[in-house]
Amino acid sequence: MTTVNSVPFSIAQNKGIQSNLSKEEQARQAAQQFESVFLSQMLSGMFEGTGQDEFGDSYAQNTYRSLLTETYADEITKSGGIGIADSVMRELLSAQEVEQ
Repeated sequence: MTTVNSVPFSIAQNKGIQSNLSKEEQARQAAQQFESVFLSQMLSGMFEGTGQDEFGDSYAQNTYRSLLTETYADEITKSGGIGIADSVMRELLSAQEVEQ
């Protein structure tokens, strides 16, 4: 059986999280960022078999597609997401309660 050790962490130390917010708001931001990155990775597979577009098969095309998937993921997350952020937020808050 594998045991998991609880490692102390501070949500506010994560990049892009405002430290002047409450712990719940910080957890919400971190969870939404996680969901956005997750969705971006999932959506990137959507473009793998699409072939060439107006940019051709080039560095510009790859950059454009990467930015497009990140934008899609951010917008999906902002509009309520798929529920991952809620679960992650609950886990972050419960982990902090255990530490205290």
